[in-house]
This record gives sequence, C-alpha cells and structure tokens, in this order.
Amino acid sequence: MRVGDLNSGAAKLSLAHRALMLRWEAAKEQWNDAASRTFERERLADIEPHVSQVLEATKRLAEVLEKAQYECGRD
Repeated sequence: MRVGDLNSGAAKLSLAHRALMLRWEAAKEQWNDAASRTFERERLADIEPHVSQVLEATKRLAEVLEKAQYECGRD
C-alpha cells in the first residue's frame, strides 16, 4: 500500500465487515436466545451504518488526495 492509498484500507474494512456479518449469521444458527439478540441489537446493529460512513468519507478523501497529487505534478 503506497502513501496516501486509502482504497486498499477501505477494501480491507469492507471485506472484514462482510466476513463479520457472515460469521454472525452462522453463529446465530447455534446461539439464538435473549443474550444473542441483545448482542446483535447493542453491538452489531450500529456497525453497518458506521462502516458505510467511513467508506464514503474514505472515498471522498481519496478523491481529494488524488486531485492534490495531480495538481502537484505527481502521478
């Protein structure tokens, strides 16, 4: 990953979030009680909107950095 490359980190975050949610779906098949529902509601439900916000902000920042590099004469 080169300096200023936000896309690689964003891709890793996206893949990690997807893996987490897939594993959670598998875990729910075995763990289905009040505690699991509380965990999902209090811990996991808030993750997706935050990940989406981070990915969108990262995309916008990457665009700004690319433009700055271009304007400064770097490839």
